[in-house]
Amino acid sequence: MVRFSRVAAHAVPLTVGTLLLTTGVAAAQPSTVDAATARTEAGISALQSIKQSLSPAERKQSSQLVVEKRLRADRSLAAKLPEYRSGVGVSSTGTVAVDISSRDQGVANAVKAAGGTVRFATPDGAVRADLPLSALDAIAGRADVVEVKPAAQATTWREPGNRDARQSVAAQAAAATQVSEGDKAHGADAARATYGVSGAGTKVCVLSDGVDSLAKSQGAGELPAVDVLSGQKGSGDEGTAMLEIIHDLAPNATLGFATAFTSEASFAANIRALRTTGKCRIIVDDVSYFDESPFQDTQVAQAVNDVTAAGVLYFSSAGNSGNVTDGTSGYYEGDFRASSTKISGVTGTPHDFDPSSTTQNFDALSAGSLGKPVTLFWSDPWGRSANDYDLFILNSAGSVVASSENAQSGSQNPYEIANVPATGSGYKVAVVKYSGADRFLALNVIRGRFVASGSLKAFSTNGVTNGHSAAAAAFSVAAAPAAGAFSRPLETGDPANPAGPYPGLFTASSKWERFSSDGKRRLFYNADGTAITPGNVSSTGGTVRSKPDITAADGVATSVTGFQPFFGTSAAAPHAAAIAALLLSGKPAATPAQIRSALVSSAIDLGAPGFDTVTGTGVIMAGPALAALGVPAK
Repeated sequence: MVRFSRVAAHAVPLTVGTLLLTTGVAAAQPSTVDAATARTEAGISALQSIKQSLSPAERKQSSQLVVEKRLRADRSLAAKLPEYRSGVGVSSTGTVAVDISSRDQGVANAVKAAGGTVRFATPDGAVRADLPLSALDAIAGRADVVEVKPAAQATTWREPGNRDARQSVAAQAAAATQVSEGDKAHGADAARATYGVSGAGTKVCVLSDGVDSLAKSQGAGELPAVDVLSGQKGSGDEGTAMLEIIHDLAPNATLGFATAFTSEASFAANIRALRTTGKCRIIVDDVSYFDESPFQDTQVAQAVNDVTAAGVLYFSSAGNSGNVTDGTSGYYEGDFRASSTKISGVTGTPHDFDPSSTTQNFDALSAGSLGKPVTLFWSDPWGRSANDYDLFILNSAGSVVASSENAQSGSQNPYEIANVPATGSGYKVAVVKYSGADRFLALNVIRGRFVASGSLKAFSTNGVTNGHSAAAAAFSVAAAPAAGAFSRPLETGDPANPAGPYPGLFTASSKWERFSSDGKRRLFYNADGTAITPGNVSSTGGTVRSKPDITAADGVATSVTGFQPFFGTSAAAPHAAAIAALLLSGKPAATPAQIRSALVSSAIDLGAPGFDTVTGTGVIMAGPALAALGVPAK
């Protein structure tokens, strides 16, 4: 499994070459600029010639799958793209992990007949499978198949750091029960004693990667029994670490778990199953799929909407993609601006990132962006995009190293994704409108950063928190350190990360994590694809959700190997969920609206007065929230 943090994908991408962006024209003794322009023109022309010659079956496949097949079959094409990398993982047996959208369940049998393996299938025809690359055209050519694309990738929002002293202490004191420092920093320990609450009578359920060390944690006294949905144990241990945090703060809450990593459709199904089968009152996750739209509630957000409408309190990590306030953002959004200059070889119009009189067709990537995915969305309804935008990644020599050029003609998603090579430097991204109308764009190098480079200025904006974490009734949770500071710079040259108040309490002077993702979140479409502001899908249209909602602790102790300490909004979300469990155990009849009001109204404001785009309404505190809910002291 390829992992970006925890990435749901398979095998290792075949490197056909390595592509980068610049410009250049060949000459007898070419200048560096001319040579770069020639490489750019050759690479982009080759890729766009593929787009212009798609067969009916290929029109239903992602551009990466098509390019991978053609590069393997056409040596002359590979020669024009010597440094190109499709990003498609092809196994040693020639299979690729794919997501197939179809109109009925028959495609699952067709996959098996073609030598593939079905990993997950839904009644409405969504299939995740390992399919022979050679069988792609046959499957995509079926009348009942709508789309075939590489399996959607996902990440948890744990932030891995260097080993620190607390990890060594935890390893040496394995027999001692580990307690999250967030228990004290949030005042949960004192609140349990003052109000006589413990989470009793409330079931809190986690969605993450897996619970591999569940039995070990239970044997060590770190966890009680956990109700794992049948067949949904998953793989990995982030779920175990999240459960330990909840148990530390709400020791008598009943616990449940299901994996979010089988597929995106399975994630949505498990959210609903935790409510119906699992009887969970509170659900918390720390997972994000890269293709969750920022502009519309798609399948996972729709599942969150369903359970919150039924009374569930839902908490989700805001993400670790940085924020504009701290200069750590790798996100850009704004109206498409037609460039007055061209990129060599491009059919279509480049986006001009620079709002001034200067034209800039590229946004440069930091060294910390190596190996990171870059996503592009635009403000068309999901599954109904008739405007065609493409994404290119180039290197400093002008070579195209990665791209995403799916054809949008009215029934596709407004989405492209490409991966920055894991080695090299000087990468930059370009967005091209291949055809259609101007739209509002969202460009994100996930956990990377846009930076100034040479003559290129850096352009980034706030608003990276998206997907189901930004669902209207969900609590999107930012992170603030409870104890020691995150132990490594996010990128070379960054300032030191902040430390937390432990063994004291959070206060108004507490700092948030510099990697915590910011909002707000603008949406243009209702979940059914109808426009919120018909005729206006620009920066002045749609609606804006104030996300993230609240802040909670990270950088805390668990007994789980690899999570000592546990940093990231992945750790923050279970702290918030556990505090909500204390509130419900103090007032079982409280409504979701009452719980939200108590948490938000009593939160300690951080940063600028009032709501801010990094910490929401502030860091939540157990005692004040219980008091705000009207729970009497015992």
